[in-house]
Amino acid sequence: MGLMDELRMHWRTGGSLIRLVLVNVLVFVVLLVAHLVMIPIAGDRAIADFLFDTQVMHWLQSTYVWSDLLFRPWTVVTYMFVHVDFFHIFFNLLMLWFSGRLFMDLLGGRRLVGNYLLGGISGWLLYALAYNYVPGLRAYSDGRDILGASAAVMGVFIGIASFRPNMLVNLLIFGEVRLKWIALIYVVLDLVSIRQGMNSGGHLAHIGGALYGYLATTQLERGRDWSGGLVSGIERIGGLFSRKKGSTLRVEKMERRKVRVVEDAEFNAGKKLKEERVNAILDKISRSGYDSLSKEEKDFLFRASHEQ
Repeated sequence: MGLMDELRMHWRTGGSLIRLVLVNVLVFVVLLVAHLVMIPIAGDRAIADFLFDTQVMHWLQSTYVWSDLLFRPWTVVTYMFVHVDFFHIFFNLLMLWFSGRLFMDLLGGRRLVGNYLLGGISGWLLYALAYNYVPGLRAYSDGRDILGASAAVMGVFIGIASFRPNMLVNLLIFGEVRLKWIALIYVVLDLVSIRQGMNSGGHLAHIGGALYGYLATTQLERGRDWSGGLVSGIERIGGLFSRKKGSTLRVEKMERRKVRVVEDAEFNAGKKLKEERVNAILDKISRSGYDSLSKEEKDFLFRASHEQ
């Protein structure tokens, strides 16, 4: 089986978690190749980096600048699938795999996708609102743009940690730890990073994704399925634009026929005759071999064996 065939098989059979991982990896590989191709084309690494940032990344990563966002609103979604650093995507997908498997087992794949998307959007929203309306916060900014799946992954992880906070998971060094303590450590680390000015925009997005994960779980326990509702809505919208093919089946009117009721005695008599004929054919095989049967006897034996 070739690589593409294997990837298609995983896409069809792997479920929502595998698909989210594959999309992130595919985007990473495509961006890596695109950047490498630009270097010999530009003839200079600095020029290639400039072209990659302005002609490719500019249209995929998102921003808190409202005027820029008007010309690329789709980046509110695309940014959560974009990585250019290997360790960035590695640790994001490692956390997604860890929390996503727990999430799928308990809440299903549809809600997993919903938590991922809405967690990412909530993360972007908190980042954008904070950078635009919290005085002095931009001083901690190390750029105008945001990218990566971290906020979306936090939506998944905090979602499942809120749903089953006392679930024990095995960590390589620490052994069994409850999910709520791992979640608390992640949130505290994000708050510390924001205060220290270490990628404040990204860590604000983490908090936004975590906030959605917590709220989505509390609402789900009250009977409101935000994440599943999003996926259902997307499917309905997609159905409106899908081309409906007309039926190719011909419907013909069949004449009504009287169905004769078979009495038990008649049914048993027919069954007995069939068994007697089968036994007679088997006796013939034992005496003269299978090749001695006529075509009609072979067909009858075949049908009888499939009616058992």
